[in-house]
Amino acid sequence: MAGAVLLALVTAPPALADTAEPNTPAGPAAAAMDRVYHAALGVTVTIFVLVGGWLLYTAIRFREHKGADQPDPPQVHGSTRLEIGWTIVPILILIGLAGYTFHNLSGSDAGAPSGAMPIKVLAQQFSFSYTYPDGKAPSNPAVLVVPVNRPIVLDITSKDVQHNWWVPSLGPKIDAVPGRTNHTWFEISKPGVYKGQCAYFCGIGHATMLIEVKAVSAQQWTSYYGGLK
Repeated sequence: MAGAVLLALVTAPPALADTAEPNTPAGPAAAAMDRVYHAALGVTVTIFVLVGGWLLYTAIRFREHKGADQPDPPQVHGSTRLEIGWTIVPILILIGLAGYTFHNLSGSDAGAPSGAMPIKVLAQQFSFSYTYPDGKAPSNPAVLVVPVNRPIVLDITSKDVQHNWWVPSLGPKIDAVPGRTNHTWFEISKPGVYKGQCAYFCGIGHATMLIEVKAVSAQQWTSYYGGLK
């Protein structure tokens, strides 16, 4: 078992990226998550710089000078106002981040807009297969082809063990659970190929369980769909 885990880690692909625009959100849910991430990153970096800078300043300013005959510095008991401030301010920051997060992510958790195209996703060791409306299935089940500027609803389940369908550029992870159907949706505004992978270690072939979503124009989609059986 240890050997299998090591092999999967070694053969795992590099960081996932959207081959159309690397690291750029391509759907509403992914864009909302990206805004929350950058807001949290900005706050934490600012706090780190302020606190770290102050610590560095005090360490240099009040360091001990060897050989100098100096008395001990004034012993300060503390500042009640300062202690209250550094307790209240972090609480307010957390409340602000929580509100911003709920504001952005609540919309992405809502149901798909009307007119969304339903596509069934079946996960199994070690691949994903797709079934389009009217029961049509592609000859190459490894690639999900969708039209741009149209909401896509995925109905995801698993045939064997638990898997996870995840394309970082399109939105959050969604579990594929045997005996249960989970749902997610996305909408792509720009043609391109967006790549992802099963996010759970599901066996020795986990590293090969890749996802490829190809977004095409409405005309290309009509031609592609018309050729499915």
